Amino acid sequence: MKKFAYITLALLFVSNVANAFTNLPQNKAVIRALNKQTGKTKDIEIPVNDEQMFENILIKVFACYTRPEDETPENSVFLKVNETNTSYKEELNSVKQGELIFSGWMFSSSPSLVAMEHPNYDIWLLECKNDPNLPKIELPQKQNTTVKTKEENAL
Repeated sequence: MKKFAYITLALLFVSNVANAFTNLPQNKAVIRALNKQTGKTKDIEIPVNDEQMFENILIKVFACYTRPEDETPENSVFLKVNETNTSYKEELNSVKQGELIFSGWMFSSSPSLVAMEHPNYDIWLLECKNDPNLPKIELPQKQNTTVKTKEENAL
């Protein structure tokens, strides 16, 4: 009977640990951009798989996740930032997109953990949210792949 109780507790613990790292995909990132020289800030809402300009930087969001309400609040976004030689998105198709100045994950609870290093601009994630007017983002499904042995490949 004790063995059953220990196994049940162990399984309960493992399932709680697995659920503790649940990320919910969201379809919009809210990012604050700062021009360090002028002090101008702007909150920019960028849909996932879209891009927005802030002065001379182009910010593209690839993924945005948040945690469930019953867990520690955390938002994370994967984005790329290019410095362009124009401040108008319409001209980007005809103008070189410029130098990649940041690519990676940012976290709302720790903006300095992974910060964009640039002399003129700074950006950080405020939140990830769902916009009902945009398509819903789904987590990729795990594919059930089997590894074939040499004998199976020979058949």
